[in-house]
Amino acid sequence: MAKETALTKAELTALAVVDGTPAQPKMLPGIKARLIGLYLIERREWPNGPLWRTPKGDRRVRARK
Repeated sequence: MAKETALTKAELTALAVVDGTPAQPKMLPGIKARLIGLYLIERREWPNGPLWRTPKGDRRVRARK
């Protein structure tokens, strides 16, 4: 099983607010790029659709609570 990458508090907070709605808060580009790179968030509608948590991202948020 792959080792989980540690996330900063800011990254975890940004991940937690991703809800798939167009009204979700904007996040810093560096945090967004890292979360996308770790496959924790994705866009389901290209090019400008809202961000969604992947199943892996959902598990990280649930583990945090």
